[in-house]
Amino acid sequence: MDVKVADANYERPPELEGKVAVKVVYESYLPENLSFSMLPTVVSIESALCEMKLSPDDNSNADDPDDNSNADDANDNSNADDPDDNSNADEAPENKDERQLLNTIQIASTPERYSTWTGSYKEWSTNVNLGPFREGMQIPPEDKYIMKYYESLQYMLYETGYPETVDRASQPRTVSKDDITICMLSSPVECMSTLTEGGNQCPGNMLLVLSTTWLSKKKSETKEGFYSLYVHKAIAFGVNGQSFLETYDPPRRVTYFVNFFTRACTNGQRHDGKEVEAYLDCPMSSSLKLTKLVDDKLWTRSIVSELGLVFPETVAFAYSSDIVYPQQEPDIRVVHIDEKKTNLEDIVYIEVNKFLDRCFKKEVKMIVVKPSGIMWHASNGVTYHWIHNREEIIQVILEFFTLIDPGDAVLVETFIETIKPVKTSKVPRWRCTESCAVHLRSTVCRRNDDTPLTTNINCGIAFVEEPVTETTAILQPLRTTLIAYGVTDDDEIDRFEKDVKEASTAILDSIMSYESDLDTSERGGLLAQTDIIGIDFVIANRNGVLTPVCIEVNSHDCTINCHTFETFYPKLKEKTVGPYVETMIARSVNVLMVGKIVLVVGGGDYSKHFIWPAAEEMGIKVVLVESDPNHFSKDDVDEFIPFDFSDHTQDDQHAINIFNYIRKNTIKLDGCLTFWEDCVPLVARLCHLLNLPGSTEKGALSAKSKSDTLAVLNKVPGSSPHWPLMNLYTSWFLPLRSQADIKNIQKVRKFPLIMKLEYGSRAVGVTLVRNATEMEEKYNDIRSILQKPEDYSGIGLGHGNTLMVMEYLMGTEHNVDIILHERRMAGAFVSDNGPTRGKTFTETAACMPSVLSYDKQRQLIIAAYQCCLELGLKNGAFNVEFKMEATGPKLIEVNGRMGGFYHRDWIRKVYGIDVLMTAFEIACGIKPYIPDRPPKGQMMGIMCIPSLHSHILQDPYYISKRMDLEAAGKIHFNLFDQHAEVRAGGFEEPFANVAVIAEDLPTARQNLVAIAKDLNIDHPDYNVDSFLEDFWSI
Repeated sequence: MDVKVADANYERPPELEGKVAVKVVYESYLPENLSFSMLPTVVSIESALCEMKLSPDDNSNADDPDDNSNADDANDNSNADDPDDNSNADEAPENKDERQLLNTIQIASTPERYSTWTGSYKEWSTNVNLGPFREGMQIPPEDKYIMKYYESLQYMLYETGYPETVDRASQPRTVSKDDITICMLSSPVECMSTLTEGGNQCPGNMLLVLSTTWLSKKKSETKEGFYSLYVHKAIAFGVNGQSFLETYDPPRRVTYFVNFFTRACTNGQRHDGKEVEAYLDCPMSSSLKLTKLVDDKLWTRSIVSELGLVFPETVAFAYSSDIVYPQQEPDIRVVHIDEKKTNLEDIVYIEVNKFLDRCFKKEVKMIVVKPSGIMWHASNGVTYHWIHNREEIIQVILEFFTLIDPGDAVLVETFIETIKPVKTSKVPRWRCTESCAVHLRSTVCRRNDDTPLTTNINCGIAFVEEPVTETTAILQPLRTTLIAYGVTDDDEIDRFEKDVKEASTAILDSIMSYESDLDTSERGGLLAQTDIIGIDFVIANRNGVLTPVCIEVNSHDCTINCHTFETFYPKLKEKTVGPYVETMIARSVNVLMVGKIVLVVGGGDYSKHFIWPAAEEMGIKVVLVESDPNHFSKDDVDEFIPFDFSDHTQDDQHAINIFNYIRKNTIKLDGCLTFWEDCVPLVARLCHLLNLPGSTEKGALSAKSKSDTLAVLNKVPGSSPHWPLMNLYTSWFLPLRSQADIKNIQKVRKFPLIMKLEYGSRAVGVTLVRNATEMEEKYNDIRSILQKPEDYSGIGLGHGNTLMVMEYLMGTEHNVDIILHERRMAGAFVSDNGPTRGKTFTETAACMPSVLSYDKQRQLIIAAYQCCLELGLKNGAFNVEFKMEATGPKLIEVNGRMGGFYHRDWIRKVYGIDVLMTAFEIACGIKPYIPDRPPKGQMMGIMCIPSLHSHILQDPYYISKRMDLEAAGKIHFNLFDQHAEVRAGGFEEPFANVAVIAEDLPTARQNLVAIAKDLNIDHPDYNVDSFLEDFWSI
């Protein structure tokens, strides 16, 4: 190592008074075109010695000019300032160069707060204890980088406007065992955008771990042969970039793990994360095995080929690979080289010449040679050659075989020319020239519903002499880039952007599909999967059309440029990794729910059949209490308890009896809930006895009685500075305790009015009455037909058959599915209903998301929230029905349980949120995380009724047609009742829903009308088009 010391007369700026002027350069690494004088560096003697401690053979970032994680060195710390630091910088100099440097330079002052790498003062404290969580633990050699990691974090926080990390490690914190814990074992540079977004989405639960000594492992309690990972110490991220150095007692069990302490992610500096990630029982992002697969340029290129996407024509030399690459000639030819490299030169000579002959005929001018493998990324090793330089190409390939590892490959491919600037008068003065090249990177995330989403597309422009990467180009949006090339047509830009997004999502979808067939060993972890990738494209011109040409795919170490891009353009901040973090959270919560034992009261009818297999898939153990000893779900749950609670007027005693049974049989429960409307008050009582999360007993009873609901809301006193008065959501009503009440109504209220069962559910018994005589007739009919639960199960007759009457509301009908946790709103979804059918008031059509304007939807959501809170519904998923009138939302009723019929299925398809899982989570006291995300499309559906549509279930022709439409993804079919029968008394309810999903509202409506005709749902007495008349953008 040659060390040159600056001249003693080196002029220092006034702000550097007291600092030491030194130039430290490893001359053996200087490029030929770079002189020593071009690298002035102002450092302290301590920092210089710290630099010199790391020899050129060491893997330190400071020594390795090929290292791409330079941001880790952004603040090369002066370890002499830190009394707790155990690094080698405090040791006496051991070689001649260091002693000479000490003897030559006079130190003006010892305080050092200047960063050698960034040329910036340290505006933060370095007096922090980054050592192991327990005294006496052996410090691994890799921890020599830990202060650099911490310095890099503070540097990024400071210059991006976030506060300095607060050191709270001296006071251990205790968190709930049901809190999620996302652990990122990493330098902050690789994952800064993920950390800050995680802090916003799940404050305090996104943890950065800078050392393996902050972690421990112990045998899993749930998975034999596996281990649980625990965090004792970490930097926890909160909202708005806040961060805290924390210790935890007891340690936190990791629910999602990301390992960046690998050879690939650290450029060979360390690999101690391998031992940490081995045999973990928690979800993991991109295990070592999956990273090796996804980072394999040859393997991902075969996927791109299978998808029919454009990529460079390739001949690949796979070196002792255990991966079976499909032959996809002539686009991809794979040549296998054995471990001994038998006949390597001959094979390369023959294959390369054959490849170049083909390329020459196609008038290819240049060839690219690149290595493929986990250590070959960021354009490392990429070389360009004129096609006539055959010997040069062959020689480069042979040289690579002295550098690559078994399992790697060398790719020889056609050079893809980027688009040429288009001459147009609209091009700005900063337009591109012929000497420019462009690189495009897309980022794709796996959402928590296992669908891919392209979240970011950014570009960089540089000169053609070198590969365009984030280190050679300033990142900018796609639209700006295309304009610089003269592409100014909005339709063309939108079309190209859509092509990139579709290609990107298709690639991740194929990777996900492949991984789904792998076993635990093959995927490198029990719950390991690829949750995020970056894809590199070249923007090319193919036959006059802008075309994305896929070059390579990168695994989860692909978010550094996301942070750079979003820091440049703060309005886009964290949008790239938002869905990635959502998936981390969702998978974490799933882990917490595995093994939970939940008491479910009431099995319901066939419309609830999806609950039991879904709970099993979630790993939830269901204990079902049901009145019918032969209920269809008795064999679908973990434990079935037959208990007759059909007379809900005795719910107090029922709750005590069930509670005693649970206690006597020592059934340990984590939660209790119901999905059946009649059981809501009973479950509230049980939750109180069992000391489990739930709604108040009074709230459940009030919600079950329609009159009590309106009465409670009418009596709410006073006003709130942030909400409207509760009575603004209510309308006139009157409980009908006897026929005498009917005679008094016409004295105080004008007709028409709506009469319905006090404790009813769905639309059974709901009727329009136009005068007192009609009301009295229908009152007697309903009371005589619907008397006890056996007359019509599931409509509230177990609570009684009293009736109530309320104002006839004229507006459009809407549902709000709202999720509450500890009285706070966690999420809400608005859907619209079409006009009800005739005099029966049964539901006909629906759409999601709502067509209402944002302000009207917010009125509905806030109204639903207020109503639930005032009634006492504080924990769970609830369904609230409104009419929207000119004066705002008017309440129809509150259902104290999760929305029925198609609601769960539609919310999953449109928003990717499973409200069933959410209901279970809240019942077990686990906070739900429901991201506010845009809908995936417009869903619209039509109900099927027994009197007109039973052929859908009974006619073989229509059964086959319906199943074909389902298989083709053209419809979504929800079945509520297998029998499709009209009930006694002429009552009928929808037995199924046929729905479509489209990109926009007009298309959804058009498709649904066509499907309704095709399946013979449309009928003179069931005009589908008229039921959709309210579904237009408002």
